[in-house]
Amino acid sequence: MKGLIDAHCHLNDERIFAEIPEALKLGISSFISSALCQEEYDWHIQNEIPNMKWCAGIHPYYKKSKESDLDRIIQLCEEKKIVGIGEIGLDGRNDNEDWQNRILLQQLDIACNFDLPIVFHIVRKYYELYKILKNNFPKVTGYLHGFNASKDIAENFSKFDLAFSIGCKPPKNDCIDYIIKRGFFLFETDAPYQQPLYSKEEYNHLKNLLWNLENISKITGISVAKLIESQYKNHKMIYK
Repeated sequence: MKGLIDAHCHLNDERIFAEIPEALKLGISSFISSALCQEEYDWHIQNEIPNMKWCAGIHPYYKKSKESDLDRIIQLCEEKKIVGIGEIGLDGRNDNEDWQNRILLQQLDIACNFDLPIVFHIVRKYYELYKILKNNFPKVTGYLHGFNASKDIAENFSKFDLAFSIGCKPPKNDCIDYIIKRGFFLFETDAPYQQPLYSKEEYNHLKNLLWNLENISKITGISVAKLIESQYKNHKMIYK
């Protein structure tokens, strides 16, 4: 399984960090980890793992993410510590729309200024994000992480140069077929979050990236090897 990459996880969680050796043995070759606040930025700097690249961002729902983190994110960009901005976006579970919009726009500006891809977190706000990108950042790069919305939404966002990252709670089969046929896709766990459907585990595991791939292979009829080859090429396009 050479070239299999977990496009989105949180390695700073000690449970997930401990799973890295097992994941490597299973054929997961590298990880894109996401840091969401100052202490997580520090953790990633202090734990330089050969198989890890990481992104930093102010999350719209995570309680530890703060607006004051913006200066640190800029510093991380200047020092070339991170490979992308994220995860950032909009989350309809919080009633702070003005704050979310302001923080998102500032981080989109940072990404553009440093020519970095973006990892988007979107919950119940796809239409709002679409308008923001269309009107302000039509040439944005990166991907929608953990995408599980409708085929119609996927078709709309395909107008941008954005990939869809499919996690352990994937969208419906018609949407999966559309995403895979389009060709610009990644696979992720979001570990320790987003356990596979019907899982009785307390949290998600890095090894479930293999479950994810096998599930997509069954739905699409495309071999696991071919899916890995395609997602590896897509990572190369995003993280240049």
